[in-house]
Order: sequence, then C-alpha cells, then structure tokens
Amino acid sequence: MKKIVIAIASTALVASSTYVANAAPTTTVMFTAPTGAPLAGNTLPTLTSGDVVTMVIGKFPTGKGMYVYQAVQPAAGKRPTVFNKSGSLWISATPGASFKPSDLIKLTIDNGRAWGADCAYQSCGIQVELDSISSAGDTSEDQFFPFTYVAGTSTTTAAPATPASSTTVTASIDGTTLEQNKASVVLAYRTPLTVVTSASDGTTPTMKFTADPSGKTLCVVEGRTIKAVTATGTCNLEVRTGTSVGYYPFYLGQGTQVVKQKIKKVKRGKPTSLTLKSNFGETIAYQSTSKKICTLVDNTLIGLTPGRCTITATAIGTDNYKEYKAKLGILITK
Repeated sequence: MKKIVIAIASTALVASSTYVANAAPTTTVMFTAPTGAPLAGNTLPTLTSGDVVTMVIGKFPTGKGMYVYQAVQPAAGKRPTVFNKSGSLWISATPGASFKPSDLIKLTIDNGRAWGADCAYQSCGIQVELDSISSAGDTSEDQFFPFTYVAGTSTTTAAPATPASSTTVTASIDGTTLEQNKASVVLAYRTPLTVVTSASDGTTPTMKFTADPSGKTLCVVEGRTIKAVTATGTCNLEVRTGTSVGYYPFYLGQGTQVVKQKIKKVKRGKPTSLTLKSNFGETIAYQSTSKKICTLVDNTLIGLTPGRCTITATAIGTDNYKEYKAKLGILITK
C-alpha cells in the first residue's frame, strides 16, 4: 500500500506544471541526528549513497500534505526537473502516507544515477514542497537544501543502542504534552518556560540540553525551567530516567521587550520618573503627544495642566529581541 501511494505522489510531481508565485515559506525544516538532536546551523553533512537524512517539519500546514525528495538543484524560483521519483516521500495525515507530519522523517540518499543524475558531479539536495493532491501548483512552501555528495562508505552513524525499557517519559509545558522528536514550541530569547516531566515508573526524570555540534551554548536548564540564550538556532532537550530517554527539539526565536510602568497619574508640576530600562536593559525613549498637558525631559515627566497625558515609549531591538513600541496614558491632576 505504501509503495502505491509513493508512486502516485511521484507521478503527481511530474504532472504539476502550473505554479503560483513564490512566497516566504511558513514551514520550518530542521535536520537532526538519528536521536532527534538538531544539526549545527541546520546544515547537512557530507553525504554518500545509503546515508539516511532525518528531519522534522515544523508549522506543518493544516489539512495539507508535503513531498520530500532528492533532486538536482533547480534554477532560482523553479522546481526540480531531475529528481528521485521512486524515492520520494509523501508526508501527510492521510492513511498510506510515507510519514505523518509529527514523525521524524527519514530520507535515504543515493548517487542519482538511477534517475538521470550524478550527485558526485552535480549539485544535489533535498526538496520540500506542498503535495499536488491538496495544493496543486502552490509553490509557496518550496524549499531546497543542497548538500555535498561524495562516493564512498556511508557517513551516517546509527543512534547508539540502548537497553530495552518499558518505562516511558513525558514532558509538558503549560499543560500541553510535548511530542518527542517534533519541534512544536518556540523557545524565545531569555523567556523561561517551566517543563513538567514524569516517568511511568514513578521516578523523577532529569533534564539537559544535548551539546550543540557548534560547541556553543544556545539554551540552558535552570531547575525545572528552560530558556534560550540566543534567538537563532535549535536546541534539543533530553529528558531521561534510567535507560529511558525522550528528545524534545525547540526552535529558537526573538524575545519580547517588556516595560513595567506602574505610574497611572501624576500631580501637576511634580517631576516624576518613568521606567528607564526594558527587561532586556534597553533605554526607553519617551515623547509626549499631549504637549499642552505634559512634557518630558529624558524619562522625567512633568504635568503642565490637568488632563490626559499621552506618551509614546520606544526602545531599539536587536537580533535577539524585538523593538519595543507602546502608547501610555497618564492622568495629570491638580
């Protein structure tokens, strides 16, 4: 049944020739080690025939399916014309698909000769796109990931064998159970999340982030909370008890600047200091848009006459956190 579905999917790939305009993909593809640990920089290693590439697809489009296949790199803005039809994968919740959207997806690499290519001399890679069953002609989610191919012995290493265990581990955030080997939660910069773990045998699992191949620390565990120390990359949380282990990957994202402002009213003529820094230490710039009612000197507010004082507050953003913008309303009293 599975082979029939893949053959149909491959035929559909050839038949689809009418494309819509490309847009920035909303799906995120994360390549992993066999254990589910993310690869440094999301960069594929050098590959050869027989290697198995594993990946997870985040923000999978609801109600749709996707194809994953090996191909020769196409021209910019185009879909591949030379690709591995028989080895293409169909990712869908529909029965008979190669993998479900929540699965750790596995694609076997070959040299390309059986499908009219030679990856030792041509630029090959992995194409990810919407299927033609649910989204014929829609190229908005098209993504191509090139890799370096070399002839020789397979470079893929299997996941270390672990003794069989009937114990299972689970992890949840805010009451939502996390799925193993699926990045479904964005871990924002310096924004702690509390992880609740459990084991079926009643023991208390330990948590740690697996070492990133780059050698950099991207995320940290502090007690039962986790947080990202950068806004780019991926982190893989290992939850373990005895020989039982679960891996939970996270995409990283920008944090949100917050300014705690408690002042709601100010007496006319009384200088009052407003909050100077955001939660990330950026200086807040204030400006009055009610200049007849109030004025500002840096972060010091002075009421001129009774009424509603409207102020804009801004702070610069960085790669790790977003720019802050807010409008404040403060009552000036007699």
